[in-house]
Amino acid sequence: MITHLQGRLARMDAAGPLIEVDVAGVRYEVLVPLVLWPEIQALAGEGGLDEPPLPEIGLHIHYSATANQPVPVLVGFLRRAERDFFRKFITVEGIGPSKAARAMNVSVSTIARAIQQEDRATLTRLPGIGARGADKIIATLRGKVVAEAAMHDGGYDRPVDVARLEERRVAIDAVEAITALGFPRNDAKRWVAEVQASDPQLTKVEDLTLAVLRLRDASR
Repeated sequence: MITHLQGRLARMDAAGPLIEVDVAGVRYEVLVPLVLWPEIQALAGEGGLDEPPLPEIGLHIHYSATANQPVPVLVGFLRRAERDFFRKFITVEGIGPSKAARAMNVSVSTIARAIQQEDRATLTRLPGIGARGADKIIATLRGKVVAEAAMHDGGYDRPVDVARLEERRVAIDAVEAITALGFPRNDAKRWVAEVQASDPQLTKVEDLTLAVLRLRDASR
């Protein structure tokens, strides 16, 4: 069983939400709760992941494989206590590993306090949970997450804005694509920012890159 991965951050996909970790040439696909995304994105930095050296990352892993889902699912956490909470979270009826990872778009401490305080409104707002799910979570876990409620973690008590994160990721990838064509990085950053500001509908790397190149051709 895999309990920890230490390697290099090789790919990010906020839609998953998942990342790929390169460990001595072997890549592992790992689901990562959205609440950890800002910290991981900060680790990746503004330069993107297309140029060496790739940033180091260590993850505490929950490994899951069942008869109904024989393909192993790895879920990663930056702190061991987050993984410990996750393992309690998936004991709630109807909440499996993938659903739990997507639901965790605020900090573990925020979720745990909501459970302890029977704050159904906060729990209901978690993606995919709903009112009935919130009641099940409280009934199953109240009194069992006292330590997590006092935990010092990322402190995100508001949902992570996935669209904003993905927009930033698209911009970084577009800059990398334009730089690979021989343009200076600083110019590429400026052009991408200008095009994004003029047309927010450009949400794919390919479309944003082409729009920048067309603008450059038109300005010659």
